[in-house]
Amino acid sequence: MEQEQIKKVFDQLADHEKRIRVLENGGATKNHQTEQLKKKGKAKLKNRSEDLFPPIQKLLDDKFFKDWQTDLEVCSTLRIKLLTKKKPLRASVVNVLRALVKNGLLTREKVQKKKRQVFAYKQI
Repeated sequence: MEQEQIKKVFDQLADHEKRIRVLENGGATKNHQTEQLKKKGKAKLKNRSEDLFPPIQKLLDDKFFKDWQTDLEVCSTLRIKLLTKKKPLRASVVNVLRALVKNGLLTREKVQKKKRQVFAYKQI
């Protein structure tokens, strides 16, 4: 008989602790917290940068580089033609262009733009 009463008391205490835990966490249960963590993981995947090789390769195929083009012109063209999901970063575009120069698909030269010298790229 005493064992049954002790078990009931422990069950009540466990139930009260559970309620207190929920109240302290702002109404969030353990399942709710794991769902939030999963959502945070999805947000990180959404912010990942995309591969710029295919869009720039498409520009190469479209003879975009028949004249000298700077990296800023490439960025604006990618944005205008909607070849990327979001605005490409200039540094990322430059990295892809430099790789294409190394592969022998483009040439790179300094060109005078306004009062500055910038690199321009042209198809071989």
